[in-house]
Amino acid sequence: MRKTILLSLVVASLLLPGCAQMKDTFSGMPAKQETPPSPRYLDFSDIMIPGEMEKVPKDSFILNGQGKLVVSGRVEPESLSQFFITSMNQEGWVALNQFKFQGSIKLFFKKQEKIATILISEDPLSTRVEIWEIPQEKI
Repeated sequence: MRKTILLSLVVASLLLPGCAQMKDTFSGMPAKQETPPSPRYLDFSDIMIPGEMEKVPKDSFILNGQGKLVVSGRVEPESLSQFFITSMNQEGWVALNQFKFQGSIKLFFKKQEKIATILISEDPLSTRVEIWEIPQEKI
């Protein structure tokens, strides 16, 4: 009998937090909405990165404000593409071209004496963005 009471108390203590959440759900109170992280600059001072994306340091290489920045996160590739087109335009970059190939999106931009390319590709669990910013020089 004692074991049955003890077991009942343990089960009830495990279920009570769930009941409180169900009460909020059925009471008509709106669910708590998390605001998405704000876009920010990482290694390039004129390329904005969505707040949901995190830097992948082992794949990034930046020297004197130029190089390759890799970020990853759970964001739709199409919305990422639109984000970069809009934010790059606001930073003074001119869109040169874009194309889609085998699920990837490649964007090309020019600004003064610089070129930037952005490759957006989707993995099974996340979306990866590879950003190159390089000077435009004659060879």
